[in-house]
Amino acid sequence: MFINASMRRAIGICALSCLLATTATAEEPGGQVIGSFGEQPLELSISSDLSAARIIGTYADASFAAAQTEGDQGPFMLTLAFNGELPAPQEVTLDIVFARDMGRNWRGDQDSLTLDLADFSAADGIVSLTGTVTGDISGGPDAQTRPVTFSFDTRLEQVN
Repeated sequence: MFINASMRRAIGICALSCLLATTATAEEPGGQVIGSFGEQPLELSISSDLSAARIIGTYADASFAAAQTEGDQGPFMLTLAFNGELPAPQEVTLDIVFARDMGRNWRGDQDSLTLDLADFSAADGIVSLTGTVTGDISGGPDAQTRPVTFSFDTRLEQVN
């Protein structure tokens, strides 16, 4: 799953402009991401429309998008994608896109992030996904590096 920077930017802008936060029930896709970006605490709702998982044997390919539309940072979106053999997928990317200032985009990958999956299970077309991603992401207007810690608890639609 490869999405270049231009596509990611367009997807982020489109998603932020039309994303409505919804509360997920146990049977429906959705969920939450709670954590911190630098010293700033964040709590985001996961969009069921922009999230999915695929499982083939012990290989997993999953991604979700979470957004925060309120607060002094303005609308922004976090995307987490990973793929590889379970329980420790080898490829991980985390992006944070700020809608008000495109120069404030941040990105990390498997070289700077650690993904710890507590649960990755599938039943009835829904993948339950719980875990934590920690490490550093780089970007912003001055090409800085900031620490991140995000815990997520989500249900994703399983796709073929």
